[in-house]
Amino acid sequence: MQSIRPQLLHFPRAVLVLITSKKSNPSRIFSIREIYSMSCHCDRRSKKTKRSLTATSLTVADTALGKDPDAAALLDGLDVHAIRSSMDDHPLTVYGIQSQTTLTSRRRPILLLHGRTWSSVPVYHLLGGPKQRSKGEESRSLMEALLDTSELQPYAMDFRGFGGTPADETNQVTPHTCVADVESVLQWICSRHGLQWKDEECSTSSGEEDESHQGDKPKKKCAKCEMPILLGWSQGALVAHLVAQKSPKLLSKLVLYGSIYDPLVRYPRAPLYAQPVEPVTNPDTTSRTVIIKNTYDGAIEDFTIEGSIPPDPARQFARAALLCDPYKVQWAGLHEFNNADPARVHVPTLVVAGDQDPYSPLRAQRELFCNLGRGADRCWSILSGSDHAIHLLDARTRFVQIVKNFAENGRRTGSSF
Repeated sequence: MQSIRPQLLHFPRAVLVLITSKKSNPSRIFSIREIYSMSCHCDRRSKKTKRSLTATSLTVADTALGKDPDAAALLDGLDVHAIRSSMDDHPLTVYGIQSQTTLTSRRRPILLLHGRTWSSVPVYHLLGGPKQRSKGEESRSLMEALLDTSELQPYAMDFRGFGGTPADETNQVTPHTCVADVESVLQWICSRHGLQWKDEECSTSSGEEDESHQGDKPKKKCAKCEMPILLGWSQGALVAHLVAQKSPKLLSKLVLYGSIYDPLVRYPRAPLYAQPVEPVTNPDTTSRTVIIKNTYDGAIEDFTIEGSIPPDPARQFARAALLCDPYKVQWAGLHEFNNADPARVHVPTLVVAGDQDPYSPLRAQRELFCNLGRGADRCWSILSGSDHAIHLLDARTRFVQIVKNFAENGRRTGSSF
């Protein structure tokens, strides 16, 4: 894994921003996996052989989240990191919480992926931070709740064009691009926490060798043999699903939360010769694209069960969501999600959803769970009286406990028991 060097940058409203850059290595040899990952994007980039310098030079300060002081205030309590995608050097924004002071602890990193429309700050840090607490607001931040477990170190990231991550020159986002970017962030987290996949079987953290198996190679008992957990919500669960299929060694466990996987749904390919839509300039990017504004009703459509969330937090979510993501991000290449195959997932997996989730019917959840690859622990949890956004509802403490228990229990990666 290549070394990375953190550099401190200035950011409005005194938000901590770390950007990591890789030293160029012109003699680097790419693996077959990397070549395949790059080849997946050749069809839409063949006419752009030179990478857009404008897109790669953008930062979180160039997004709606960075430009609007009210939006930047939502970052209260978060550490904001900027790293580069290993695919094309595009800047990616990653959020941590107390991530500087907990590096030496034995917390397990967990990376959270947002869904189709809204970015990580409104989704995973609603009403979080010291300023909101001083106002007497009840935090609905999943980042804070996971940190309070004392077992997990949460991170979240924004896909391209969402929240604090600038759009690239295509001004679109595809599943394969998201997968490559998640891999880059997982590699960065592993490097940051000193984690490395070990083929040796690891059982405890004493740092000693197990001599119990005479004649066999001693088993190293290492303190940091566990890779990060990957949690994806809604459409982000499909991205996490693909990452687990493609790069299982980058994670120790997988949480498919409110996954929209459905074996009866096949995403069509885009027509080859469709008439292109006349683009207009998006004020938040340097690209030209079709602008579709997000709406208040679209922001609160996930709250469908009466009494599951009070009116004020729902309104606060809508406000935060529209501040961070005023325009819809254009998804392309959705047929790439057709490659999601539960039988190809061979890491311990938690499937969790609300019993009244309109996007994750129990029929589809059953097919997902029952067809997961054999040889790894798996757990299926259904929360009653909940719909799509359980982590924002009054039932969120049950959701956090389920994730915490899954992270703690079960057979450790590479262990013999």
